[in-house]
Amino acid sequence: MTINLNPSISNNVSGFNQLQNQIEENSKQLSSGQRINNAAVDPAGLQVLIDFQSQILGNNTAIRNSLDGVSAIQIAEGGISQVTDSLQQIRELSIQAQNGILNDQDRATLQNQADALLEGIRDSLGQATFNGQSLLTEEGELQLQTSSGAEDNQQVGTFNVESGLEDLDLFSLDITSAESLDILDQSQDFINTISGEFGAAQNRLDSTINRLSESTLNEAEAASRIGDTDFAQTISERANALIQQEVGIAIQAQANASRGLVLNLLGT
Repeated sequence: MTINLNPSISNNVSGFNQLQNQIEENSKQLSSGQRINNAAVDPAGLQVLIDFQSQILGNNTAIRNSLDGVSAIQIAEGGISQVTDSLQQIRELSIQAQNGILNDQDRATLQNQADALLEGIRDSLGQATFNGQSLLTEEGELQLQTSSGAEDNQQVGTFNVESGLEDLDLFSLDITSAESLDILDQSQDFINTISGEFGAAQNRLDSTINRLSESTLNEAEAASRIGDTDFAQTISERANALIQQEVGIAIQAQANASRGLVLNLLGT
């Protein structure tokens, strides 16, 4: 005699395996914190998540590039600041040297001080370098990749400040001459123009860094909503699957016991 039990109980191997797979997947999601641990879970979601992650990594690299540009500008501005300080000191010496009560020896001493400051200006300009690139003694530009897109970049200009000051006759300055103050003022105006260029470049980079940071934050939040585990929901799903699994095992055990009892009765 064949005893036919409820198919939902006796033929529930497939359903049991599905429950087991769900429990295992829920366990992976809880342990990794990631909802999508393989493409089978959510193929479309995985592709969107990969795109977001690529964008975030690109933005982070662009931010580092922009910060390198800011560092270069700060080095250049440090050199400019030292030049400005020296020009102010030389101007004071020039005013003092043109005082009629001084003798030739006094003026020679002041000129020596001015010459030393002028040599210091050359040194400051030459030492303003970033990764081997001169910032204040060569005309050119630093190209910075400031976005995850290949077409987005910014340039930080470099200037031959030394040549510009030479054209103004600063380095052959006679502080006792009548035109020395005009030369110093023109030199300071030139330096101020260069400083303004660096300031504008830094403002652009700061704006870029802020934009990239905000974009990265938004993309990270979007990626989190897609890819991160919803712990409350996943714990609930896992608990539900475990209960179903235990109930199924219990029902199957009861069905097996009932079947055995019937066979025993028929055998008596």
